[in-house]
Amino acid sequence: MHGLLRWSARQCAFTQYNPEIVEDAKRCFEQLGSSIAVPLMYAGREQFERMAVSQGREATCTEIARKFPTVVR
Repeated sequence: MHGLLRWSARQCAFTQYNPEIVEDAKRCFEQLGSSIAVPLMYAGREQFERMAVSQGREATCTEIARKFPTVVR
């Protein structure tokens, strides 16, 4: 999920990203190791792009902001 939300923060020009989520993601990354965590981050980015193609970037950004209000703004 962090990959999707982090990528959406850039693509949607969200100005805030919950720092607690970043810390949780760092811990998970360390526990999983880069060979597992990196592909998961890319998978999140790809999920965002698929959503943007199917429903439009603006609609995707709106949906993510609605579904994750405590993470991105």
